[in-house]
Amino acid sequence: MEKYLEIAVSADFSQLDLAPYKRVALEAVTAPAGLAAIVVGASDLVARAQAKLLKQQAHLDIPVIYGDKQTPAATLAKEVLRQAQAYENEMVPAFLTDLINFADEKPTSFTTPGHHNGQFYDRHPAGMVFKRFFGDKMLTADVSDTVPELGDTLTHGGTPLTAEQKAAQVFHADKVYFCTNGTTSANTICASALLAEDDLVLFDRNNHKSLYNSALVMTGATPVYLRTDRNPLGLIGPLVAADLDEAKIRAQIAKVAPKKAKAPRPFRLAVLQLETYDGVFYNARWLLEKLGSLCDYVLFDCAWGGYEQFVDLMADLSPLNYEYGPDAPGILVTQSIHKQQAGLAQTSQILKKDHHLRGQKRYVDHKHFNNAYLKYVTTSYSYPIYASLTVNAYLADGQANKAWWEETLRLGIEFRKQLLKRSKLFKPLVPELVAGQKWSEIPTEVLASDRKYWQLDPKESWHGFNKAALGEAILSPLKLTIQTPGVNLATGEYEASGIPGPVVGAYLTERRIIAGKSDLYSNLFLLTPGESRLNMQTLLEAYLQFEKFYLEDAPLEKVLPRLVEQTNGRYQGYGLRQLCQEMHEYYAKLKINRLQQALFLKPDLTGFVAKPQKADALFMKNEGRLFSLDNLKGKVALEGALPYPPGVFIVAPGERWQQLDIDYFKALVGAMEQFAGFDPEIQGVYITKQADNHLAVEGFALDDD
Repeated sequence: MEKYLEIAVSADFSQLDLAPYKRVALEAVTAPAGLAAIVVGASDLVARAQAKLLKQQAHLDIPVIYGDKQTPAATLAKEVLRQAQAYENEMVPAFLTDLINFADEKPTSFTTPGHHNGQFYDRHPAGMVFKRFFGDKMLTADVSDTVPELGDTLTHGGTPLTAEQKAAQVFHADKVYFCTNGTTSANTICASALLAEDDLVLFDRNNHKSLYNSALVMTGATPVYLRTDRNPLGLIGPLVAADLDEAKIRAQIAKVAPKKAKAPRPFRLAVLQLETYDGVFYNARWLLEKLGSLCDYVLFDCAWGGYEQFVDLMADLSPLNYEYGPDAPGILVTQSIHKQQAGLAQTSQILKKDHHLRGQKRYVDHKHFNNAYLKYVTTSYSYPIYASLTVNAYLADGQANKAWWEETLRLGIEFRKQLLKRSKLFKPLVPELVAGQKWSEIPTEVLASDRKYWQLDPKESWHGFNKAALGEAILSPLKLTIQTPGVNLATGEYEASGIPGPVVGAYLTERRIIAGKSDLYSNLFLLTPGESRLNMQTLLEAYLQFEKFYLEDAPLEKVLPRLVEQTNGRYQGYGLRQLCQEMHEYYAKLKINRLQQALFLKPDLTGFVAKPQKADALFMKNEGRLFSLDNLKGKVALEGALPYPPGVFIVAPGERWQQLDIDYFKALVGAMEQFAGFDPEIQGVYITKQADNHLAVEGFALDDD
C-alpha cells in the first residue's frame, strides 16, 4: 500500500531501500510532521543536529535511527522500517489507515454512494469539474457503511471505537461520541437523552437556536431562562451573575412549575454556553458551584472551544478537568470540532463525564445515551468527514498539541502588541493598563501565563461587560477581537465619528481575508495552530492599509470595488469615510447597542404564554398567521426570530413580541434598506421587497382574534 509519510535520510543513506516509504533528503525537509523516521550517520554531527532540530520544530518524537558503515544495508533498512511503521501506527488513527488502504485498492462498487468511485461524474461537465477539483482519492474514500473492515460508526465498533476512546482519553471524558451532522445534532442527541415533557431546564439565553429547538421544542421541557449581557460593541457576554442566586432561581421556578420550586434538584438539565461566540469563556467551576446542586446534569455547549484543555492559562476553566463525587451533576460537553479544532466542516463530538453517577436513578448509561445517538446521526456517514474526527483526536494527544496551542497563544499576543503600536484607529480588546502598567509593555510570557490579564472584572471598563462577577469568566486569548472606532466602551455612548465593523469586514473579504464575524464595532478572528506569522502579518498589514485609505478618504471604488460594482450605483462617488459615517450615524441614531443589551436583559423571561413546544405545534397546525412587524406587539410568537450570526433567539417561540423586539428588527431591516451589500441573515421573520424597494417585514404569531 502507498505510504503518505516519508523517511528522511542523510547523504550517507541516500540509496537505502526503504520501500514502501519514499526517501527524502534530510536537508530538504520543510514539514517534519510528514516524516515517519529519520536516518543519519552515527558519526555525522551535522546530520544529527539537523535531526534534533526537526524534532524540536515539530514537537514530535520522530524516531531517529543512527546507521554506520558496518551494519548491512538490509539489516539497517529492516530496523528503520520497523520503527517507522511503529511510529505511524501510534500517530495515525487506524480508521484513517484502513480507509486509505481500502480506497487505494480501487474496489469495484455496486453499493452506495451512487457515484461509484467518482465514475458517474465522468458523464457531465459539472461532474468533471467536481471530480477534477476534489480529486480521485476523496471520491474513492467516500465509501459505504457496508464495508465491514472499516468498523461500525453507529454501534461504536472496531477502529471508530478506538478513535473515540482516544478522544475520551485526550479530553478527559468517560466517553466520546463522534457526530458528522454538526453540533446541532450533538446538542439534539444530548437533549433527547436527558429530557422528557415537563422536565425543567435551566436555560442560558445565549444558547444557539439548536438548543432551543432540541431542548425545548422537541422535548416539551419547560425552560427557566437566564439573562445575559451584551457590551456596547455588540459582543455576546456572560450570564448576569446576580441572577444565579439560588433563591432567585427558585422564585422563577415557582412561576412556571410551582410543585418543583422546593425540590432538591429541580432541573433535569442545565444548558449553558461554556464559551460565547465572541470568546467570553466561563470558569466552569464557578458556574458549577452556583448551579450544580440544582441539576441532574449540566450540558456545556462548547461549540466555540475545545482547545482550552491544551492551554495552561485556560485548562482550569474546563469542566472535563475536574473530579466529581456522587452529589455532583453529570457533565456533558459538545464541541464543534470544525470551528477551532482540526475537523472538517460539520464535525462535532459529545464528551460525557458522569461515571460518578453510576447506580443513581438520574444516571444515563451508554445504552440509553446511544439510543438517542442513533435517533439523530446519519446511517450514511461521510467517511472522509468522520476520518477528520479521528485525526483530530490523535492531533490532540501528547505534548506536541500543547506546544502548538501555546505558540498560537503567543502569536496572538504579539499581534495585539503590534496593532497597539502601529495603528491609530484600531485596537485589540484588551485593557489599556493593568495595575498602572501598559498592557502592551507587559512581557508576552506573563500575558500568556496569568489569567488576570484576561479576566472580566466588573469594576473595570475595558471590556464593557458590567453584569459579570469576578471569577465568572475571562476573554479567551484565542479569540482575537479588534475594535473599530465609534463607541466608548466605558460609557456605551456613540462618538462623533466611527468605522462600523461590517465595513472593515467587507474590505477584508474582498482581499480574501475571512473574519469569523463582523459585529457593530468589531471584527472577530479565530486563532488556531493553523496560523502562521505570515498570516498574522497579512492581517495586520490589511488593517493598516484600511486605516490609510480611511485617513486619506480613498474612493470607495478603490477600497471596496466589488461592493460598488454589485450595488447598482448605490455608492457611486462615495469616499470611504462617507460610507462609514452614514452607517455610524444610523447606528448612533437608533442606539442599536442599547437595544441589543436590553433584548437579553428583559425583566421577566419566565412570563412566556406557551412553552416552546406548544407554540411550535400551533405553528405546524397553521393556528397562527403573518402579522406585519408594526402589528406584532403583544402577539404570541409561534416561531423564534433571530439574526444570524450568532443564531441566538431574540424572541423565543411562545413569548409575546415586545416593542423592544420590533424596534431591533426594524433597525436591522432599515440597515438593509439603506446599506445595500451589508444584509444580515434574519430567520423567523419574512422580508418581502415591495415595488418601491421598501422592505415589508412579517412574523408568524398566534391569531388570537
